[in-house]
Amino acid sequence: MFETKKKKSDIRVPGGIRHYLSWARSKVSLGYKKWSSKRIAFVSVLIAISVVFFLISVRIIPISALPSYKFSFIGLPVKITGFIFGPIIGMLTGILADLISFLLVPTYYHYLYTISISIAGFIPGLCGYYFFGLNEMLFSNKYKIFKFKEIVDFFKKQYSEATIKGNTEDVQYFSECIAYYEVKIILLENKAKPIAMINFAFFSALAVLTIQVFLIISIFIKLDPSYFENNRFIKNKLFYIFATSSGFVGMGVFLILFRIFIKKRYQLFIDIMAIVTFSAILEFLNVIILSWADAATLKIDFWVNLANHSLTGPIKIFFNVVIITTTYRIVAPLLKSKEGDKF
Repeated sequence: MFETKKKKSDIRVPGGIRHYLSWARSKVSLGYKKWSSKRIAFVSVLIAISVVFFLISVRIIPISALPSYKFSFIGLPVKITGFIFGPIIGMLTGILADLISFLLVPTYYHYLYTISISIAGFIPGLCGYYFFGLNEMLFSNKYKIFKFKEIVDFFKKQYSEATIKGNTEDVQYFSECIAYYEVKIILLENKAKPIAMINFAFFSALAVLTIQVFLIISIFIKLDPSYFENNRFIKNKLFYIFATSSGFVGMGVFLILFRIFIKKRYQLFIDIMAIVTFSAILEFLNVIILSWADAATLKIDFWVNLANHSLTGPIKIFFNVVIITTTYRIVAPLLKSKEGDKF
């Protein structure tokens, strides 16, 4: 109906690839210009919490002063900082937290430990952009609503010009166009379940867990059984592989059940998918980096270190999901209340 009239009158309504790219560019921001005293205070508090966690852990469990164990205590606030404020701030927070904690409780040092903690802030920031920024740009209704509102404004201008000219045919046509797109806007704004965004987050998280299980099996199945003899808990290679991979499989089953039975609180679902994803990625990267660092400083075989660090991976991820989700759901609204949804 509208297409024929557009061609006859050579009307160019908002839309197309250039229009979408212009909207997408307006949504992409590293957030430097939005920094305020409130944001700086939040980051400072999270750095302080990282160091305090470490100091308390040293008092209770002295062995946690060792860099390979220290990561478990100062890593959580660093991950939260990166997830909320982005990869650059997360990385800087990790570097500062590691150096400050080392100055307060000096042990042995290697630059790989600092890299490991900085990555713990960088990766969550990237996952935040992926699950909230890219996901929203590709699959949310925000662009459609934005485009339709601009189309309505465009047709309102055409309607006013036609009214001034006294062209009743165009007045009727433009009024129908305005009503048509306003109805579409109402339908999109009242669409409660963002199915495309949910599925994008779900399959992304599930793919990462699947890759994690594949990597565990493919790496450890080739190792000599002697590497597992120094493990404190599990010395049988096959049982070790089963115990480590089953944790990730169990988490995948949890995600599938969560997706099947989800009824509401869709934002919480996407939050958890993002946290599971960056926790799994970090676990893989940091196990390698920490094992490498331990081999360089403690002169213990790399593969022995890898076997020791990998065993607790699934437990760490479950723990991270609970703690980070709870903290993020508390801290993020405090920022949004003053600065809006985009931060």
